Amino acid sequence: MQVSLTATNALQARRTASMPVLADWIRAERWPLLITGLLLALLYSRNFAMLWSDWKTDENYSHGFIVPLAFVWILWERREKLAHARIAPHFWSFAIIVFALLQLLAGTLGAENFTSHSSLLVLLCGIVLFLTGKEVFRLTAFPIAWLFFMIPLPAIVFYSITSPLQLIASRFAVGILDLVGVPSVREGNVLYLANFTAGVAEACSGIRSLMSILAFAVLIGYLLKMSRRSRWLLAAAAVPIALLINSARVAATGIIGNYFGAQHAEGFFHTFSGWILFLICLVLTTGVAQVLGRLDQSPATARAA
Repeated sequence: MQVSLTATNALQARRTASMPVLADWIRAERWPLLITGLLLALLYSRNFAMLWSDWKTDENYSHGFIVPLAFVWILWERREKLAHARIAPHFWSFAIIVFALLQLLAGTLGAENFTSHSSLLVLLCGIVLFLTGKEVFRLTAFPIAWLFFMIPLPAIVFYSITSPLQLIASRFAVGILDLVGVPSVREGNVLYLANFTAGVAEACSGIRSLMSILAFAVLIGYLLKMSRRSRWLLAAAAVPIALLINSARVAATGIIGNYFGAQHAEGFFHTFSGWILFLICLVLTTGVAQVLGRLDQSPATARAA
């Protein structure tokens, strides 16, 4: 039995050694790969143009410009591991490619942008598995999945999220105003102060900061090599951080408008406070990540001691 296992392991080792590595394979297949990349760009040219327009015109997805750059950066950081990854194509994954193309067709014909845009992620997974195999896929799975954050949500999903967020922001804002001794009354998502009325519009619901901070939390959790539990906790912590900071912004707008006039609460202050509080969100999320990272290390440190 031991001899059989040894022979099997030796055979597996010889098979692995005979597999080309990604760097050599790319050099050998550079022209077919270049043509494939050009065809992929042509196939999704309409989707790329629509995404670019959404990032430029919809402030809820302005972070979309950063996502592809981070995607390339992650792959660049992993270039050494990728270069030495063994090539073992899985031809069954051609079914994933066919499914992605059908998804693109259905989304295009049905004018459902999320369906057609997200088919790119499915197609990339299928192509990586079909051409290179599981080892390369394991190294590229996260950056491909993270591209999800550049795709605008379906309208029905987006508005089903923003409506509750508006109410949450207004409730938290009233609590903050009560805490600092500023009288206010809430009706739905509208706050009534003595000299100012603040309505929590869709743009002030916090969805913008929530999506950006969630994307940041997922990325930093991955880059810091945290445990899976800590990554989930960090992503979960990003939600209340974004909601509380946005509520603080709503409350601050109400205070400024109540004591200094609507002209001071809107315009420059509204925009500037948004950037400042977003930076605070980033700092708080980074702080939570550091705490979770230390908690991950503490058991190992205790055992080593």
